[in-house]
Amino acid sequence: MKSLLTLSLIMLLGGCASQPDPAERPYSDAEIKQFSLELLSRSGLPYEDYERIRRALTTPSHRMSNAIKDSQPDNAKRG
Repeated sequence: MKSLLTLSLIMLLGGCASQPDPAERPYSDAEIKQFSLELLSRSGLPYEDYERIRRALTTPSHRMSNAIKDSQPDNAKRG
């Protein structure tokens, strides 16, 4: 009985001492963009807001925050 308890304890501690998984690779820009578009499609935003953000994500020459801010009407900027 004592040897069974000792063996169980060794197995339990042996599992805890295993090496951690290697670090995951960073996501590529294409993967980040695809994930962002998938989240956006599930967001339930009004169509105009959805299109504005989708355009900002798919247009490579603009940062999203500036593209959204620049596409809002003037009265929304004051507000």
